[in-house]
Amino acid sequence: MIIGRLRGRAGKMSYSLGNLGQALIYHLLGTYLIYYYVDIVGLDPALVGIGFSVAYGAWNSINDPLAGYISDRTRTRWGRRIPYVLFCTPPMVILFFLIWFPSIIETLIPSRDNLALFIYFITVIGVFELLYTFVTIGWNALFPEMFQELKERLEVSVYRQVAAIIGLIIGFVITPQIIYYFTREFGAINGWGLTGLILGCVSGISFMISLLGSVEKREFSTAGTLPITSAFRITFTNRSFITAATCILMISWSWSLLSAISPFYVEYIFKGTIADITFISVPILLMGIIFYPIWRKVGTRYGTKRTLIISYTLEATFMLLFVLIADNIIGATVIMIFYGIMNSGVSLVREILIPDVIDEDEVKTGFRREGIYLGVNTFIDRFALGLTGISTVLIFSVSGFTPNTPQPANVILSMRVLTSTILVIALACFLVSIKYYPLGAERVNEIRDILYRMRVEKGAR
Repeated sequence: MIIGRLRGRAGKMSYSLGNLGQALIYHLLGTYLIYYYVDIVGLDPALVGIGFSVAYGAWNSINDPLAGYISDRTRTRWGRRIPYVLFCTPPMVILFFLIWFPSIIETLIPSRDNLALFIYFITVIGVFELLYTFVTIGWNALFPEMFQELKERLEVSVYRQVAAIIGLIIGFVITPQIIYYFTREFGAINGWGLTGLILGCVSGISFMISLLGSVEKREFSTAGTLPITSAFRITFTNRSFITAATCILMISWSWSLLSAISPFYVEYIFKGTIADITFISVPILLMGIIFYPIWRKVGTRYGTKRTLIISYTLEATFMLLFVLIADNIIGATVIMIFYGIMNSGVSLVREILIPDVIDEDEVKTGFRREGIYLGVNTFIDRFALGLTGISTVLIFSVSGFTPNTPQPANVILSMRVLTSTILVIALACFLVSIKYYPLGAERVNEIRDILYRMRVEKGAR
């Protein structure tokens, strides 16, 4: 069995590789799904936006929290989290492929049967999302359980973010080239389908390798959890959690919207091709790798809350510059260099928020409830894609955007103004939420001291 064979730094790095698969899938869907079904498949943009919102809104409101609670209650010889990564990953890869290669597309496109295609769209995404939820909640729940000191969490967070960067390199740099080659050689639908198959397998392999460094602590697995009504009531009334989850949602919404709108900017405003996405993506990835060690030191010294306020406010500023003033590939690339510097700080420290909340909850309840907190947070965070669906419907409808035709100046201006307005709303909501987030550096240190004493008393250390 491959589970837990690696320890120390090798184990940490192996576990962290799962973030490659998580980031790759998330950003492929966020960047290309709307573009693919609107511009390539020909499904009505409004139906794509509605389907996006249903799949990542209403459906996730059910499966994400329940998957988290089920994970907390799971008892197997492998633990609570690992079985979901082990057994749900293979079917998840198959469903990911089907998203990009629906068997009925070739018969639907000539007749423009939008309703049948729409039903297929939301059905396949719905089943995929259920499997993806169990895999990612199981994998993410291991993070706060295995690594409980701030210094160690920031170290592993660096490894996780480097793995995510590799996923982004594959998604933003390599994928456009793969799509360009396969669609030229095999046609649009077959080319995108082959791309989905290859990238789905890459994601699946990364999750399986992560099991080499995954170990669950028996004392947490056997301690039990709260009854379901109490579990959800305490979770949804936890001020620390609600404010943290809102901050994460606003960040994800702005990321997702920028990703979804970028292919349209490249094609219709910058006059480039899908392959040119590579040039504006590379600076983000390189700056992340270069500046993660610096942001790690900043986070250790000033705490998660202050570091996140500084990095995301600056990042949002460069997002607005990209949306409002960039008019060619070179100008966009320059802006993305500075955006990437700030993005490395945001991506590094924002994932420490929920582990801090989980630690505080253990002090209050006596249970480690990673599953339900990450499940509910995943549900809330998935609304970023739902909000992106609604946002793109608004942007395309109000601006008068027409696919596959040159866009008049007034349409481009409307797209810029509408997109920037949405980004400003996300920033404002983030700043309000982070103001009321109570887990500053001093409170986090106090909680860790209490947990240490609790575990010494229980003989867990």
